[in-house]
Amino acid sequence: MKAKISLVAIVMAGFILFAACSSTSSGGKTTTSSPASSAGYQSGSQVGSSLLSLYNQYKSAGNKIDFSNMNTYLQLLTLATNVQTIKNNAKNATFYAQFAQGAMASSQSMINNNNVSGVFNLLSGLDLSGITSAGNANNVSNSTATNVLNSLSGLFGLFGK
Repeated sequence: MKAKISLVAIVMAGFILFAACSSTSSGGKTTTSSPASSAGYQSGSQVGSSLLSLYNQYKSAGNKIDFSNMNTYLQLLTLATNVQTIKNNAKNATFYAQFAQGAMASSQSMINNNNVSGVFNLLSGLDLSGITSAGNANNVSNSTATNVLNSLSGLFGLFGK
């Protein structure tokens, strides 16, 4: 259990460090080197790859999510971190455009021009606090698991596969 909590702590620390270092300061102005290094693109990229992994697992398990699987839990933590970033930038058009690019690039076209807006909107309404407060995959409550599964099922419905 300590190893799981430590791994979760390392992953969360990595996200926090990445967010703190995603832009650089130059002469009092904040700059980013390219759209691919922007917070929006990185968030979209992480969301796209997490949703792809979760969707593939969901389909292969007969439309179920295995909450006892550590990889599943880490993918959900990635989503939870990025959902908060999305909520903080929900009205930022630049962030949205960069998010869309990152999500489409990392999801093997599962997220595309036709569904990226729906994905963004559904993610901005998700409450994954039960995942982050669980501490590890073994502590996810039944009600949290049900809520997450229902939310992910709605998201997966956008993919039309």
